Amino acid sequence: MLSHPVSLRTPPPDWPDAHASAFHEVGGIRWHVQRQGDGPTLLLVHGAGGSTHSWAGCTAALAPHFHIVSLDLPGHGYTHVPADVERRRNPYALSGMARAVGEVLTALGERPVVAAGHSAGLSVLLRMTVDGLMTPQRLVGFCPALIAPPAWYVAFVAPLLGFLVESGPVADGAARLASGTRLVEQMLASTGSRLTEAQRARYRALCATPEHVHAALTMMSRWDLPALRRDLGSLRASVHLVAARGDRWIPVGPLERAARGMPGMTWQVEDGGHLLPEERPEVVTQTLVDIERQLQERR
Repeated sequence: MLSHPVSLRTPPPDWPDAHASAFHEVGGIRWHVQRQGDGPTLLLVHGAGGSTHSWAGCTAALAPHFHIVSLDLPGHGYTHVPADVERRRNPYALSGMARAVGEVLTALGERPVVAAGHSAGLSVLLRMTVDGLMTPQRLVGFCPALIAPPAWYVAFVAPLLGFLVESGPVADGAARLASGTRLVEQMLASTGSRLTEAQRARYRALCATPEHVHAALTMMSRWDLPALRRDLGSLRASVHLVAARGDRWIPVGPLERAARGMPGMTWQVEDGGHLLPEERPEVVTQTLVDIERQLQERR
């Protein structure tokens, strides 16, 4: 069973890929970044409420093929955003988050050839690419959150987002609720994915921390997908999307309709739920290794 301090400042020894963890202060944010493996640079970005652990089942198999850069988004996991930096930089809005991730990549000298995002992570990568903050050859989205969530999800989360999510008491209360009830278990079950006890324990640990809850709620409340979709006409990288048949958060049909017209878009559908990288990491690994081989053949 994982154990954590009240504030997630340092990953415990049993956190996935803790051996690869390092901390870097860039733009006033204390970033948790994991780097490992050799080859072309692959950037992995988790979705709202996730962390580097989202890719835990994939990294060992990907490391022989890529130099992997995985990070916790602002306020998530072990990346800490001071309150004054949040007020000044708005790092939970899509454009602000994209800018912040671009800054840390520049500071570390990392230039991704392939960038993969889970759920809202792909939106961050698309925004970064459209805004010229990175120039990957290929973008990959696993269960990408490119559509509005289903009505039942909005009804469930909207009451939380209706509060002033920037305030500490809301995040504290949500964290206490997550710790003292089956809320986290219910949310995980609603994704359509089947996770192990160890995987569920990681989410329980993260969601018991006010800063992580605050970041996830604020991120969802400030997401501007319509503006992103309007700007995708200028996208210069090809995009490969992987949908999951059992995804109850991002259903296959609406996602496919929303993705039509994206430049260079290719598409595949796999069995599984919304947390596909954790539920079926072999799909992520094979997809990315195949893409790396395709890029090699073109060189």
